[in-house]
Amino acid sequence: MKHFLFFLYYYPPVPGTAAKRNGRISKAITEKAQSTHIFTASQIPDDQSIQRNSKVTTIAAFDYRKILRRNTKDGALPENVKQHAAAQWMIRLINSFPFNIVAGEGGLIYFYNLLRKGSKAIREGHITHLYSSFRPFADHYAAFLLKKKHPEVFWIADFRDLIIDPHYNHILFAGNHHTFFSKIFRKADLLTTVSDGLAVHLRAYNQNVITLRNGIEGDIAKPQSVSVSRFTIAYTGSMFLDKRNVDPIFQALQELLQDTVIDGGDIGIIYAGKDGNFWKQVAEKYRLESLLDDKGIVSAVEAQQIQHDACINVLLTVSSDQLQGVLTGKMIEYFQSGSPVLGIVVGHNDPELQSILMELEIGDSFSDQPSDLELIKSFIQREYLHWKNTGMNRKPVNTDILKRKYAMDAVMTPLWNVLDKTQSAI
Repeated sequence: MKHFLFFLYYYPPVPGTAAKRNGRISKAITEKAQSTHIFTASQIPDDQSIQRNSKVTTIAAFDYRKILRRNTKDGALPENVKQHAAAQWMIRLINSFPFNIVAGEGGLIYFYNLLRKGSKAIREGHITHLYSSFRPFADHYAAFLLKKKHPEVFWIADFRDLIIDPHYNHILFAGNHHTFFSKIFRKADLLTTVSDGLAVHLRAYNQNVITLRNGIEGDIAKPQSVSVSRFTIAYTGSMFLDKRNVDPIFQALQELLQDTVIDGGDIGIIYAGKDGNFWKQVAEKYRLESLLDDKGIVSAVEAQQIQHDACINVLLTVSSDQLQGVLTGKMIEYFQSGSPVLGIVVGHNDPELQSILMELEIGDSFSDQPSDLELIKSFIQREYLHWKNTGMNRKPVNTDILKRKYAMDAVMTPLWNVLDKTQSAI
């Protein structure tokens, strides 16, 4: 009999891909477990449906996110603020131990309550499994301390991102932290993460790592093409310093317009997110500001509609020799929309991302280097000609593969296999 305790700072109805991943995985586990108890910083509405064998407890949190939410919709800093040297130093500080516990997401009160209430739940709820997810580090660190106190509990530590990311350099004294994190995560019984590329790095902490990709809940139906008045290229999400580069899209459009391959009156570039000012600056750089439609921060339902109606959904990420497989959570939403996906990767193309896109027949990815510009132009031109001839967007996604590999049952299979083996060994 499995009784799960979850530490999930991000949880629905909070928007964003982190809450969605945590919600999907906890729901899938709840369907198989005897009971689950979820601790989260999210405020759960009274009308939100909770599975009959599950309990959700909101843990009070006072952190920088709460302060930022007083002035922003999403509790995040705009990219133009992050770029300042003082802001970068503060970000590194707040990501470093012990400041990530004291002032990071959750804060000290949240962390203390995880320990106090978590220990009580383990004693009184006959907890057999403890699941925590990064970010924030507070969830993992509380789980680590409870694992030490209750070694019989099976601890699963999930990673949507790496704590020490070679691309962002967003932590102080990375070498010391690596030693510190190694001591912590070798105590875990299992590490889970979103990609094979991240899994490679996590094995430096613990050899028991499995890839648990983001998945799709419910029935997966073949998306239907829709009639659209403009050829729209859409991006819904955030920018991250210089680690996401949209310039190749604008440069490709500028050259296609100059060569009269496409008609400017047909084109719409749609952006939805917190970084509209950044997109406006890039559009002005290429004299394409008249084509940009900045929607600002929109609801999840509006974002899905933009993705569904798009002729191309843009996927931005970063890859290097040091780290590959940085797969944004938006990717699974793009797969659900079925529209063509154009990946632009800072540094060099990511083989894992490209393999996924091509296997699903939904699109392709390219580096942001000048050598790939002609390929990007060809991709856009092909989709433009389809729209010009039909007035419809295209839905090329291979639904059979989508069902086979990205339905939640399929995504969770590696975890069920591990849990079944450990249950048999008891």
